[in-house]
Amino acid sequence: MKRPILAISVVAAALVVVAILVKPTAETGEAPAATREPLVGTLAPRAKEITAIELVQGAKTLRYRKDGDAWVLPDAGSFRAETVRVNEILAALASLERIEAMTSVKERLGELSLAWPDDQGAAKLVRVLAGEAPIAEVVIGKERFSPEAQFARLLGESQAWKCSGTFRSTLELVNYIDRQLMTLPSGDLDRFTVGGVEFTRGDAGAWTAAQVEPVAMLLETQRESAQRTIPELLARLEIDDVRAAKEHPEHRLIRVISRSRAIDLDIAKDGNDLWMKINVERLPDQPEPTDEVERDRVTNLDQAGTRCAGFEFKLPSWRATSLSAILFPPPPAPANADQPAPGTQPTVISPAGAP
Repeated sequence: MKRPILAISVVAAALVVVAILVKPTAETGEAPAATREPLVGTLAPRAKEITAIELVQGAKTLRYRKDGDAWVLPDAGSFRAETVRVNEILAALASLERIEAMTSVKERLGELSLAWPDDQGAAKLVRVLAGEAPIAEVVIGKERFSPEAQFARLLGESQAWKCSGTFRSTLELVNYIDRQLMTLPSGDLDRFTVGGVEFTRGDAGAWTAAQVEPVAMLLETQRESAQRTIPELLARLEIDDVRAAKEHPEHRLIRVISRSRAIDLDIAKDGNDLWMKINVERLPDQPEPTDEVERDRVTNLDQAGTRCAGFEFKLPSWRATSLSAILFPPPPAPANADQPAPGTQPTVISPAGAP
């Protein structure tokens, strides 16, 4: 019965020795690399308890919530985050090791961008939670280079530390999602319909356009651009943001047929931005593929449709520019709008000496 007690005593004594060794000395100010303590010692032993992470900087907050084995973004309708990116946050935080004690005077923490609250947005707060209870709350401040070092402190303590390692995770949501929703090569498109006009691919790959509704919203001048831009959009469908889907008063529909699947793109104008909803459905009059490659392709489309259900996605500005010209063209100028009324033309006087 004495052996467990002895073992615990030995471990406790070892921890005390380690704590003494890693304390910065007055002579050097820095702890030897082999004896440094992690800034946040609670992360590794409590990793399985982590259910949420929050990053706060200035007026911005980015939240992650554990959902089974995945991470989701509650502020983006619980869209799925890239697990590897979220794990990078935890790994960067766990890698911070105390090198040197800096100031513990609250009034001077701002010099290291470690004051909190921080209306200037220089400091960053990282909260790791188990339910509602914090496992770790760390203020991240300035970074040093050559050699790399990160200034940081625990939120509940005024002692600032220079730490080995860096914490460079940003609060840009787009960095934590898979920006490429789907890849559909142009050769996999059979036809698509937009603005009352259907475009069909011929055997040689050329597109032909035919009006399929009594009133076609797509002008003749826009058709050549549409048959180039829309296949390009689906060949590499990338996004800049995501949020829960909502209704828009101004939107346009594009229906794409790719063998046994129909892909509906509902594109809405929101200010200067374009937001897109995606729906993938099976065409009941088309047989399911038997070829393995085609089955994989269809499976990827179905999975993309499932992943996109209930969300809408902001298109990159460069893509929105070309699509807006097709889907939301400016109204035509009134006839003779550029002609000034008689008698209102300005009088132009040439400078002296002009020919």
